[in-house]
Amino acid sequence: MAQPKHRYRIRARKAVVLWLGLCVVVLFILYRYVAPMPYRPVIWQEAQMNHLSPYLIAAVIRVESSYRPDVVSDKGAVGLMQLIPSTAEWASLKADKKVLKKGGLLNPATNIHLGSWYLSQLLKSYRGNEVLGLAAYNAGARNVQSWMTHGLLTPSAKSAARVPFPETKNFVHRVLFLKTLYRILYGFLPLFAVQSRSIP
Repeated sequence: MAQPKHRYRIRARKAVVLWLGLCVVVLFILYRYVAPMPYRPVIWQEAQMNHLSPYLIAAVIRVESSYRPDVVSDKGAVGLMQLIPSTAEWASLKADKKVLKKGGLLNPATNIHLGSWYLSQLLKSYRGNEVLGLAAYNAGARNVQSWMTHGLLTPSAKSAARVPFPETKNFVHRVLFLKTLYRILYGFLPLFAVQSRSIP
């Protein structure tokens, strides 16, 4: 009678090993393809300097450029955080009191620095509301003000569905989703815990 119990234990062990293996594969896919985080030290540094969530910065980069530092959009936005050169030049003068060097936006550290500073300024102007700040980052503050005036956009994430620009609507939803995913993967899982727990 001991033999059936032995077989049951073997099957149970195989099931556990299979389940653990599946978890490892899923985590590998998530970390490698869905929510990678290159430039992590720079992201954490800029998050602390600008009082931002590093997961928010990481999510913006993932949506904007998929972490490709040399990408240039049809509208002329450059680099990891897809900054328009004129906006980046203004940000450089305001944040660092210096002129942005030619080609500087192709430098990952510079791009993340200016993009994070610009995002932090937008969030401040909307009292920290990420829905409004992200919409302004993508579509511009004037459009956001117009949408708010006409009741199309509010601080609620659900209101983003009423934004008339499909790109902005998708941008806000994707960034907020990925921010949560980044927080789970790099903040909550002990193996990948971040160095600073004081960052929101």
